[in-house]
Amino acid sequence: MEVSLTRDEGHAHVAAIRVLRYRLGRPPTLDEVAEILGSRPEITNHRLRKLQALGIVHIVENPFDIHLSVADHRPLDDLPEEADENVLSDAVEDFKRRQAAKAEELVRTFEEDDETAEKREKHSRMAEDLKSFRQKKTKKAPWEK
Repeated sequence: MEVSLTRDEGHAHVAAIRVLRYRLGRPPTLDEVAEILGSRPEITNHRLRKLQALGIVHIVENPFDIHLSVADHRPLDDLPEEADENVLSDAVEDFKRRQAAKAEELVRTFEEDDETAEKREKHSRMAEDLKSFRQKKTKKAPWEK
């Protein structure tokens, strides 16, 4: 799914990184930026990755944390002022199409056709025959009485 990012959101993320850098004296982590913005870390991560792709934010990952710094703030002005509503509606429509396709596939999987009904009937008859089958007693040898 395409991440839509407005100019105001971009400025807010860059400002949060700068304020935290000033307050903490070190590059902030992803969780710290999400906390100051009042956002979930997953959404913040998507937006920061978009900003990184545009060259605005620099992300440094180590085995323990993700640290952020501002690389170049000038491309923020190239971001759209308002979110593109079509991106969200297209994503919803795509999701609905995929769900409908999955539902149809499940119906086809569990739908019983004539061949499977005949097989099921044959197996049930064989099971009944097996239950009613009684093993014939073997004749004893003449020396066994």
